[in-house]
Amino acid sequence: MTEQETNFNPLKKFASIIIVTYNHKHFLRKCLDSVLNQEYPHEIILVDNCSGDGTVSYVREYFPTVKIIENLTNAGYGAGNNLGIKHARGEYIVILNPDTIVHEGWLTALISPLECEVNVITTPKILTYDGFTINTCGNINHFTGLNFTRGLGANPDQYQNPSSTGGISGACFAIRKHDYISLGGFDEVFFVYNEDSDFSWNAFQRGYTIKYIPNSVLQHHYTLKVSPEKLYHLEKGRYIILRKYFSRKDMILLSPSLSVTEILTWGYSLKQGKKGIRNKIKAMTEGLQQPIKKVRCDKDLLLSHLDAKIPDTQLISNVLERVIIVIGNCIFLLNYSVIK
Repeated sequence: MTEQETNFNPLKKFASIIIVTYNHKHFLRKCLDSVLNQEYPHEIILVDNCSGDGTVSYVREYFPTVKIIENLTNAGYGAGNNLGIKHARGEYIVILNPDTIVHEGWLTALISPLECEVNVITTPKILTYDGFTINTCGNINHFTGLNFTRGLGANPDQYQNPSSTGGISGACFAIRKHDYISLGGFDEVFFVYNEDSDFSWNAFQRGYTIKYIPNSVLQHHYTLKVSPEKLYHLEKGRYIILRKYFSRKDMILLSPSLSVTEILTWGYSLKQGKKGIRNKIKAMTEGLQQPIKKVRCDKDLLLSHLDAKIPDTQLISNVLERVIIVIGNCIFLLNYSVIK
């Protein structure tokens, strides 16, 4: 029996921190050292998605109190977290990426709202890995299925006020275990990317609020770069989300905005050449054919939490592209006001 298991008090509220890894050994010392230094009672569950870099043996040797679950295959990020939750003993669940370093007091601040509020999910201030700028302060989930980081590139001293936000970041968020299970966990149809967007949409349509906690801080190994492979996963996931939550009638009403989104995403694909075009086509084909479970929901409630505009500073390289986004946002806002 490990020291952590010996000290476990089933009558005391504590957090289960789930970390899903796939060849992340080089990040784990800083990540696990920082998590183990947190004062709030917790356990760490590391789910290894069949890494080939010696992750499991490394953690067993240097972090014996960490509970390890070895997946026989790389089942994806969402599936790995769902597996970890099955072994969690805490009242609270914290999802955490392995390529992170958490700050002092991160866990206490992230859990505190869950102890006194219902139907709430918390998301922290996430800085870039060097700590010099903001990665995200809760994500932006647009009603066309696009998603962006909020506050990207801003000074860490900004975004100091707690607030409701448009989405969690899959890099880190906290929720009651009961609520995670009630929401059905991550939809495992998303192998990687957009599982956090789908989780946010699902939570919103069920009446949950996502709260940004600025004094819960961590650093994350992140660079805004969308490769053709990442574009494939993002676009496939976007089509799946739209099909899950919107009916054919909804799609017709949304057609002006969805057309603008296709122009934007096709434009980005063309910039990446043949590989970008192939991956966009592949994403469309698979995303529109993937078997899904439709979600019947209050569209007004869902839309009230989703953003009507997209940032005009991310993934653009010239003035013309910014002008196109500004025009697109005018169409988005008009279409959003009509469907609302």
